[in-house]
Amino acid sequence: MASTSHISSFRESFFARMRDPWRLSALVDFLPEVSLYVKDRQSRFVLVNQRTAQRNGCRSPEELIGKTDFDFHPRRMAEQYVAEDERVMRGGVAIPHQVWLVGDHRGRLSWYISSKMPLFGSSADGNSADGGPGEVIGLAGVMRELAAADALIRPYQGMEDVLNHVLAHSHEEISIRELAGMVNLSISQFDRRFKQLFQMTPMQYVLRVRINAACHALSATSESIAHIAARTGFSDQSWFTKQFRQQTGLTPSAYRKQYREV
Repeated sequence: MASTSHISSFRESFFARMRDPWRLSALVDFLPEVSLYVKDRQSRFVLVNQRTAQRNGCRSPEELIGKTDFDFHPRRMAEQYVAEDERVMRGGVAIPHQVWLVGDHRGRLSWYISSKMPLFGSSADGNSADGGPGEVIGLAGVMRELAAADALIRPYQGMEDVLNHVLAHSHEEISIRELAGMVNLSISQFDRRFKQLFQMTPMQYVLRVRINAACHALSATSESIAHIAARTGFSDQSWFTKQFRQQTGLTPSAYRKQYREV
């Protein structure tokens, strides 16, 4: 069996001969449902594929290079994405096959199967004394929409109608019994299954969708808080304010003041 040093030398020699190693990333464009991105330590895009560009509202990958999520998303969303990047880079450990609720550049939510891994520098960037990986210089990630994740979505099959129903009707009254009936499960079975798959209860998901809609309305419109509460599915303004503060750490008026888009 070849030694680790021999394998490393063999690979380095091959890639050193390639005129443009970055062309390998173009292979991902043959999988149009996959979003690929590489970011540096400041969460600036270094490499993305076409799908990532489109999800961020761009025509070509080149439009993202050197920029961050703050250049393409509302600040409230960008802060969440960058904080998540920082957790991966600070911990230095990959996070594979996570199911995340992610918004696009218009704030529309979709479920994704997402994996991120830290990227370590070469010896010039300061390897550890025992020859281990050096300093974290960035991260790489891939995302696939849950509906297109093939084998990975098998445990989630049957839930897509539930997720889409909540997204379309979050402003209306939604009962767990109704959602459970869509997948032919009892309420207790449905609740357990949903928590197992998405790490939240069904009603926590409904609340998250409603809060996201309210966040968008507060930052992008001049509607009254009472009207926003009513049209995003909250029974009254005081209940809306309580739930909003629990979810975001801010009152609706404070959130609007901080994130209002000019």
